[in-house]
Amino acid sequence: MSKQLSFGFGGLAALALLIAGCTATPVVEEPTTPESSNAATATATEGVTGEPVKFGVLAIDSAVSVNERYGPLIDYLSGAVGRPFELVILSQESQFTQVAQGKVDFTTNNPLAAVQIRRLHDIEFLVTHTRPNTGSEFSGLIVADRDSDIKGIEDLRGKRGVCVAFQTAAAGCAFQIYHLLQKGIDPFTDFSSFVENKSQDNIVLAVLNGSVDVGFIRTGQLEKMVDKGLIRSLDEVRILDPQSDDFFYPHTTDLYPEWPVSALTDTDPDLVEQVRAALLALPPDHPNLRALRADGFVDAVDYSKLDALIEALKLKSWDAVDPS
Repeated sequence: MSKQLSFGFGGLAALALLIAGCTATPVVEEPTTPESSNAATATATEGVTGEPVKFGVLAIDSAVSVNERYGPLIDYLSGAVGRPFELVILSQESQFTQVAQGKVDFTTNNPLAAVQIRRLHDIEFLVTHTRPNTGSEFSGLIVADRDSDIKGIEDLRGKRGVCVAFQTAAAGCAFQIYHLLQKGIDPFTDFSSFVENKSQDNIVLAVLNGSVDVGFIRTGQLEKMVDKGLIRSLDEVRILDPQSDDFFYPHTTDLYPEWPVSALTDTDPDLVEQVRAALLALPPDHPNLRALRADGFVDAVDYSKLDALIEALKLKSWDAVDPS
């Protein structure tokens, strides 16, 4: 195990340089997520005054999707706190630099990235998203086309794989890599190719059109694509190595804690408490949660499981100490 982990990730930086320009064939045309957008959405809630509060959100598919999902929450926070909130769209890269440079006040990221940012920059986790039917946990899937010759993970050697981002994508990459390594398969050496594609929609569609053989996505992604009309049904794909448990969605990997909302260390403490209270006060049926596909927030849960994964896979912050 340790040899495979070292081999798979020890040369990751060099591998990333080699594949920087190589991604699975895009199928859905979506706006490119900018490095950051400091004016993606500016609220205009009546009676709201003061310096804008910058709320960073990691884009897992597109800037348009982030605006659709988090715009209503930003409006709610502006009214609840009485200050204008501004949505800052973050990429896999800029989520680190924006925090390092103090350009946001709050941020929400997938838990793998969030824990790494906390290890590097000592941010404070305030609350954790909860989702309908799944609460504060989620998981990753390994998917192949239903009609392919891939029936299980033992068939993955020599296949073409794609995930979101090797270092920072949680259920879009790292959960599945860790799962496969524990089963004796190293995607970096056992796949014929292993590349990044920032859009989970495109990952699924690339699997279905044969551009790649296998893709890594998060729980709920397939159902979202059915709702959007991007795929006809869940039966178009095969989920590999499905776990036998009572979790709402079928899944491949272990369960991990959902996205946290965090505050930077220099964010005003009174503002931090106002935001924490406002998020915790949202009832499950609040209309501004609908677009977010959430039913509320709870006090930040235990994220130590992610620390263990980061250190085992020697990811971006593997040698930094978590200050929590």
